[in-house]
Amino acid sequence: MTVLKTCVGGYVGSGGVHPALVDAAREAVAGAKDAGRVADAYVARCGDDLALVLLHGPGSSSVLSVGREAFTRSGAVSTRLGQHRARAETNGGAEVEVAEVSFDPRTSEPVLCFLSDKAPAGAWNVHLYRMFADPFNTSTLLDDERARMGFRFVVDDPASGTTEEFDLPDDLHGFLRRVTSGEGCIVREVRSRATGAAAAVASGGTDPALLVRCEDAFPTVGEVLEPLAFPYAVGAAPLMPVATTDEATTRSDGPPRAIGLGFQVTAGRLIGPRDLLGDRAFDEARRQAVSASDYLRRHGPFAPGRVAADRTTHVTTA
Repeated sequence: MTVLKTCVGGYVGSGGVHPALVDAAREAVAGAKDAGRVADAYVARCGDDLALVLLHGPGSSSVLSVGREAFTRSGAVSTRLGQHRARAETNGGAEVEVAEVSFDPRTSEPVLCFLSDKAPAGAWNVHLYRMFADPFNTSTLLDDERARMGFRFVVDDPASGTTEEFDLPDDLHGFLRRVTSGEGCIVREVRSRATGAAAAVASGGTDPALLVRCEDAFPTVGEVLEPLAFPYAVGAAPLMPVATTDEATTRSDGPPRAIGLGFQVTAGRLIGPRDLLGDRAFDEARRQAVSASDYLRRHGPFAPGRVAADRTTHVTTA
């Protein structure tokens, strides 16, 4: 299961994606599905990014070509409609975020897909820690024999090009020291120590995507969603959980946004998605995120972390 995510042009400005771009991507992946290049597909949007959720067999080269074709087709429409920073080709400076998880489907295989906008690389670090290592969030770590053995966190350091592995809970303090060092480390993968099975995978760039498997020896759906009930600061702003109908931004320097799509992977199909973060139970997190964002925005050029999160950085990697 692979998520490909990129920006081919914003509507209006860098706030959202025009529906015509979504339609173009849907036509492209429908053709790929009919040709047997993917088993199933879903097209989503978050902020000014398009995302493809693709279900397929082993190997990702053909899937990447499906993504290039879909984004190129959307890019052509974006150029025709004069969208913000329209790109007809995905290799013209636009990064494609990739998150891919491989597994043999269980009888019931719930997989959650999270997409973010205006968020920095590593935005999911704290959420993955809480999902897979914090028993105050995830009681499955106490209740399930396999989960009690813990999870292996794979951490990338883009600056040095190195990767480290931490077996939690044993290496908890070393892990926390590493990912909170301010050096831009990214939790890219989480695996079960009991079975070696992949539990979660995040993409490594800005506006990262995240795939998480749930239930059985993994955290429940509710435990995976719980960290989003608090708007943790990612970079210089709080990450706000929103419904799929509220993923676009308007206010300058508004809080980064995250949507959650829930799928049941069954018989080669993506059953869903359910809009998981549109639940009213996340209203308080939304209120807190807006309040915190207002506080930071009032600082103007003196806002904490402004240099690290300025618009030049975002444009370069869009």
